[in-house]
Amino acid sequence: MCRAGVSLWPRPSPSWTPVAGRVLREALTGPLSGHQVMLMVDDGVQRSLSLDLLLTGLTSPTVLLHTTTHNTNNHFTTQQLPTAQDVLLVVVGTGSPWLLWSPPGWLSPRAVLVLVAAQTCSARKHFQSPLLQNTPSVALLCLNHKPQTPEYSTYSVMTHFPLSANLEPVSLGTWHPDTFTTLEDLFQDQFQDFGGKDIILTTSVNDAPLVFRRADGEVDGICARILNAMSFWLNFNFNFESSKGSSVWGERDENGSYNGLLGQVQRSEAHMVVNYLTITHQRIHDFDYSISYFSEGFGVMLRDPPPLPQWQSILYPYTAVVWASMVGVVILVTFSYYLTSFRGLHLSPIESFMIVLQSLMNQSVSQEPLVWVSRGLLGLWLLATWVLRVSYTSNLMAFLTVPALQEPLDTLEQLADDDLRLCMLDYGEFVPEALATSKHPTLSNLGAKMDMVPMVDTLAYGGEEGCVELVVSTTHAHVETYSYVRLLYHNLGHGGQVYPLKEQLYLGNLAFFFTKNTPWKYKFDIGMRRLVEAGLVWYWYSDIMQEDVNKGKLRESRLPVLSLSHLQGPFLLLVVGGGLATITLLAERLLQPNTTSP
Repeated sequence: MCRAGVSLWPRPSPSWTPVAGRVLREALTGPLSGHQVMLMVDDGVQRSLSLDLLLTGLTSPTVLLHTTTHNTNNHFTTQQLPTAQDVLLVVVGTGSPWLLWSPPGWLSPRAVLVLVAAQTCSARKHFQSPLLQNTPSVALLCLNHKPQTPEYSTYSVMTHFPLSANLEPVSLGTWHPDTFTTLEDLFQDQFQDFGGKDIILTTSVNDAPLVFRRADGEVDGICARILNAMSFWLNFNFNFESSKGSSVWGERDENGSYNGLLGQVQRSEAHMVVNYLTITHQRIHDFDYSISYFSEGFGVMLRDPPPLPQWQSILYPYTAVVWASMVGVVILVTFSYYLTSFRGLHLSPIESFMIVLQSLMNQSVSQEPLVWVSRGLLGLWLLATWVLRVSYTSNLMAFLTVPALQEPLDTLEQLADDDLRLCMLDYGEFVPEALATSKHPTLSNLGAKMDMVPMVDTLAYGGEEGCVELVVSTTHAHVETYSYVRLLYHNLGHGGQVYPLKEQLYLGNLAFFFTKNTPWKYKFDIGMRRLVEAGLVWYWYSDIMQEDVNKGKLRESRLPVLSLSHLQGPFLLLVVGGGLATITLLAERLLQPNTTSP
């Protein structure tokens, strides 16, 4: 135990104080046992109690906090403050201490127990204090009316539910250590039911797949489905139609004030915002935030590189290394066949090359080798050329219908070194400033190439169309949240013309943001954690992404039709093949001995 002083509160009647001391001891050794307890005792009550005796032998770590009063400002001097604030136990007299009405910012216990050591107890007034209103679990111990002698007095345990229609205190029964043995017995969840409360949202419904409006006018998305599940569980109402929406997420000025969606939450014009907002160091100091329900970064969408010339399609099936290897193998096989068949057929090097070339062109061999070594070599070569012909023909058919593209950009480093500039909609995200001020050379280079496009509320996607036009014209790469930018291009009919960079920028954890010191925020943490762990959030994400991508594919789907440009390669191959056949014929005629009799 650590004692740090007392406070000046109104003094109760001393005759009832021993009863409060007994209940205090029973609470500390009963349901509060094993938990970190902060104890604050009214000055008058403390002088009538033997605190040293009451706190002796406790197994629970108990800290007695010291309060002083300086003029009209109340200050705390604390020693050995607990890092984990489990339970705050406040023993009061007839007055209502300032601690309940003006709690310091560092005070955030999970539960508060108020013990009134006086004959009169204003339960409703205590429950209306800010500290009890903003604490998840509270209980109040009030003296029952009115026994003949103090030693037979009992205490009533009460709580309240601030979001219910009935704001009157609710009795949990008469205090007895055998009845209230655990924290769960003593403290009821104040926010187990929101009582049909209207939760005021601020959101933009143009943020797929998180929040977006379907073609039928209904609002859908991952956040919408989370809110539907939470509202069913906690019994509250919300309405996207009455949402105090904005097209700007929110930027913080030098005075600490936000504009846009976050500004509305900061000014308590709305309870929460549910768009693509990541947990950042700055935001966690200005808002309450839920657990992370999804992790995603900013993607970079680029135009597909232009296709290679169609007339080169005869070369596409093999890489340069394979072509070079084939030339080397043809030369090696020609030389080997010439050496092994020279004694039998007396072939010249040119004749040996023509035989090797015949098998490669799927022509029969005109002369059968006489030496078994030559036959074996020629047989292996015939098998190898069959594999080469089949693979070449199969790949050529694929390249005729699917155009071969130039090597695409795959990494942020390649993008930073490329001539492409970056484009992003100016709606208050941190990415442009983070890139521009980054000390990483790749990120700073990207920031130097960033062009911001103004928002246009009259357009369907708020101005994103401007970046889409720049990407289609092959001058820019589009920076936007990874899933949203994929759906955007599919919905605009450009899904088959672009591709996302494999790397993402600033991968972050998405969360709901609430007004600072929202007392029921922890209920969202509990419910959202269950949805995440059950796999429902990922299932909803996959369902929305697949559904929208399929719609985009239907708009883009069209069977490819072969045109003259596709046939440039085959016709060129026909010309080359005819030329080689002509050369082969002439060579055979010139080299073949003339057997015609005079």
